[in-house]
Amino acid sequence: MNLLTINSFDCSAQTSGGVNQTTVALTTWFTRHADIRCFLGFFEEIPEGQEPLPLFHGRIRLSRHFDKEAFRRFLQDNEIDIVQVNFLKKHNLVVMPELYEVAHQCGARVIYAFHMCPGFQAHTYGSFERARYGWSHHDNALAETKKWLLTAAKPLWLPAANCLLRSKYRTPYDYADRVVVLSEHYFEPYLRLAGRPRTDKMVAIGNALRFSSFATPDDIAAKEKTLLVVARFDEDTNRISLVLRAWRHLQQDPLLAQWKLQLVGEGRDMPFYRYLVTRWHLQRVEFTGRQNPLEYYRRASLFLMTSTAEGWGMVLTEAMQMGVPVIAMDSFGALHDIVTDGVTGRIVPNNDLSAFEVAVREWATAPPRLAVRAAKAAGDAHRFEMTHTAAKWLELFNQLTNTSSPQ
Repeated sequence: MNLLTINSFDCSAQTSGGVNQTTVALTTWFTRHADIRCFLGFFEEIPEGQEPLPLFHGRIRLSRHFDKEAFRRFLQDNEIDIVQVNFLKKHNLVVMPELYEVAHQCGARVIYAFHMCPGFQAHTYGSFERARYGWSHHDNALAETKKWLLTAAKPLWLPAANCLLRSKYRTPYDYADRVVVLSEHYFEPYLRLAGRPRTDKMVAIGNALRFSSFATPDDIAAKEKTLLVVARFDEDTNRISLVLRAWRHLQQDPLLAQWKLQLVGEGRDMPFYRYLVTRWHLQRVEFTGRQNPLEYYRRASLFLMTSTAEGWGMVLTEAMQMGVPVIAMDSFGALHDIVTDGVTGRIVPNNDLSAFEVAVREWATAPPRLAVRAAKAAGDAHRFEMTHTAAKWLELFNQLTNTSSPQ
């Protein structure tokens, strides 16, 4: 079987985006274990100084000015069976009708893989605190004020925004044989945005783990009293200010006097978070900068997430495999595929900071029970190993290539 994966960008070892990581991981597994010859299509070159990964049997550069004949020759010369188009920017989605037409003429089937939470474009987040910081520190003051006002008025503008988003969901749905999303919880919102009825086009396949090791009983016994956040420091999407606000209260609890808050990552809002630590007189807060998170997972006892929305949340499965139960706000559907509430973590209502604090306090102050939950988290994370995820992709590929005629 021959597979052409089409991304917005070429793949390199230095690119850290989720689509790049998923493409590289799946391509490596398919090549080694499934005898699939993998090819890559892309719209934008990698930055100067980076080298394309030598994983692929061939590459094709695409553009929004779609060259049907060049694409046809590439499919025929390489006997492509499956064309998998990963989430594309709107200006590149215009190629989908012609791409679909040429692929079917060449006997190939088309998959569109949507790696985000449906409607993520409207999940903007702003706060008065961030807007005030922007004005006092001359840091995107107007933009942050606009986000704050948009967040406050979201019920008023969201219906109109969803209408404007329709083509981004309808076009790939109409011009693909299957649409793959990260969770069955995303079927209904995707179809609602696309304005289409439910059909067998929709398929759910989550992301696989990056790391091969899992927490051992000795690892769990050696856990430190650390609350961990691993994220890009972008308030729009990850709302780390909510974690800091919760810690403002939690740090005062005598039962948590030995605990610390550790934040792994970097991003444009790092100065804002440091400002909050100073302004709120937060203690026992550590910023590590951008690091390989594996050792931080290994030492932490609880993982915290307050994201506005996530597609999958790979940091959650990574934390679990290293024996770190999760406390997360219920802001995206795939969370329910990952965390078993009350067993491997706690899912609290979105935006409910009080419930979030209660959950952290309850789990952190019961060490024997937390150790049991850590072991369950590590055991449950085996569901997300690459072998299981790749098997779902292979089943989909086989279904499509065994279809007698394009749908």
